[in-house]
Amino acid sequence: MKSKHSMGDQMAKLQTVNSREVKAEGGSQTLARGLAALEIIGSVSEPISVAALSQQLKIHRSMGYRLVKTLEQSGFVERDAAGGLILGSKLAILARGVAKDLLSAAAPELAAIAEALEMTAFLVTYDGESAVTLSSAEPKNLETTLGKKPGSRHAIGQGAPGKVIQSLLKPKKFPPQPFEVSENEVIHGIASIAVPLHLSSGQPAAIAVLYLPHDVNEAGVAKVLTSAASRICAVMG
Repeated sequence: MKSKHSMGDQMAKLQTVNSREVKAEGGSQTLARGLAALEIIGSVSEPISVAALSQQLKIHRSMGYRLVKTLEQSGFVERDAAGGLILGSKLAILARGVAKDLLSAAAPELAAIAEALEMTAFLVTYDGESAVTLSSAEPKNLETTLGKKPGSRHAIGQGAPGKVIQSLLKPKKFPPQPFEVSENEVIHGIASIAVPLHLSSGQPAAIAVLYLPHDVNEAGVAKVLTSAASRICAVMG
């Protein structure tokens, strides 16, 4: 068994190595770690702890806490009630700025879908790596609703909208379907139905709904989504 003294020496050496890496590469190393942290936080299905995040980033926990504190102060990261890390509202604001026209066109359609189907409706696009939620709408007159936080990310091919985007990116390997369904894939205990948005810009996108698993007319839900998708695309031109 290693002594406390030797373990302390190893920790000190690890911190020295990490600090040298940052010093050697300047701000780019810190920026890269921050972006990697945001990607990890956005891709996990449950809020992640600072310790687990540090482990995935392969940095000392103390450095992880400093990194998270900076991201929190900037609004890019927030904590849930249990202290887990989630993406912050600042990312949603940035996303809205990038896709302002699409959000404006989709907003009334998402609201109408949410009320008509009594399900949470949301808009998803592809950022070059992951499926990213840009906006969502929840039914207003239900006591319990499912939230879908703008800025949340998950892998393409995972979840109904992720499958839609995957088929848009790789149609030969994953032939496009009229709609996609999923259950227990991105969030345990949640089901989803999604259809593609065929934007003139060519940007892969989808609109989808979230609901607690129960018997639903999937084709009927998909028909509502497809009609809304067509109207959004018509507005976008």
